[in-house]
Amino acid sequence: MAAMMHQSRRLIVGSSGSANSFGTIQSVRDHYGDSVFVVATDTNRRELVAASVLADAFVQVPAARSPEFPQALAEIAASYPDSFYLPVHDDELEAAARLAADGSLPSGLDLIAPPLHIVRLCADKWAMHGWLGANGLPSPETALATRAAFERLPSGPMLKPREGYGSRSVRLIHAADELATIDSDHWLLQEQLRQPEVGIDVFLSRGVGTFFCVCREYLEKRAGATKARVFHDPALTEIAERIARGLPLFGAFMFQVMRDAASRWRIIDVNPRVGSATRMSAVLGMDFAAANLADYWGEPTGDLMRPLTREHYVVRQYKDYITTRP
Repeated sequence: MAAMMHQSRRLIVGSSGSANSFGTIQSVRDHYGDSVFVVATDTNRRELVAASVLADAFVQVPAARSPEFPQALAEIAASYPDSFYLPVHDDELEAAARLAADGSLPSGLDLIAPPLHIVRLCADKWAMHGWLGANGLPSPETALATRAAFERLPSGPMLKPREGYGSRSVRLIHAADELATIDSDHWLLQEQLRQPEVGIDVFLSRGVGTFFCVCREYLEKRAGATKARVFHDPALTEIAERIARGLPLFGAFMFQVMRDAASRWRIIDVNPRVGSATRMSAVLGMDFAAANLADYWGEPTGDLMRPLTREHYVVRQYKDYITTRP
C-alpha cells in the first residue's frame, strides 16, 4: 500500500503476454517511471508472462470471448478502483467496447479504446473494404468467397477469414471447387499482393488533432532477432491521415499495406491498436503507445513524437526475463 502513495494513476493493460502489451508497458515505464501503477492481465499464469516483471500487479483472466470475462473484469475493477483500462488484443478490444456500448462496463473503469462501431469496422475486412472504397482509399480487389467471385478475380486469389488477425488461415485458391465447403458469409477472396508488407504506426490527437505517422518494413523476421527499416513516405503518410481523420480513429493505431501487380499500395488491414512492432518506433523518438496515453490524459505529446529526419534501421534482439509465481 505504501508503494501506491506516490502513484497518481492506475492503468490496467490487457493481454499483457502479447508483444503489443509488453511494448506498451515498457513505454509507460520509460515515460512515466513508477508514477503509474500498472496492472497487467493475461490468460496465462503470471510466471509465463514477461510483462509481469515490469508491472506492479498481475491478474490472470479468462479469454475475452468467454462468458466469464465480464465478471473477471468486474473483480479487477473492484480490486483496483478508479483505473484506466487499456485493452490491446483484438478480441479484448471488442469485448470491452461492447461492454461500454451497452452500459455494462464495470464502474470505476475508464476505457481507453475506440467506440464499438469503429472496432467492429476494423474487425470486419469486408466492411472495411467497402469503407475504404467509398472514401477513395486503396483496397485490394476483394469479394465474398463464392465460385462466381473466383472467376472474376485475377488468377490465384487468396482466401482469408472475413474476421481475423495475424494472417491466420490465409491460403491460395487454385480452383473454384476448393470453395465448395466455404461459407461465403465468413470468408473472402482477395487478389494476391506483393511484398514488401509495410506497417504504418499512426497517432491522431483527440483534442488538438495533431497527426504523426511512421512506416516500418521488415527486412528479416526470425526467432531471436528482427530487422526492419523505419522511414517516412509522403504517399503513405497521406493515406494514413485520411484513414485517421476519416473514420475518425484517435490515439494510436496501425495499418498495413502491400503492393498490387501494378506496384500500387493497397491497404490490407486496419488495426485500432498499436502493433507488435510499434516499439521499434519508440526507440527512434516516436513513442506511439506512450503518446496515446498522454493524449488521453490531456498531457502534451511533443516530447514523445519527434518526426524522423532520415531513414533508420532497427535490429531487435530478444531478452530473457525471470518471472516468479505469486
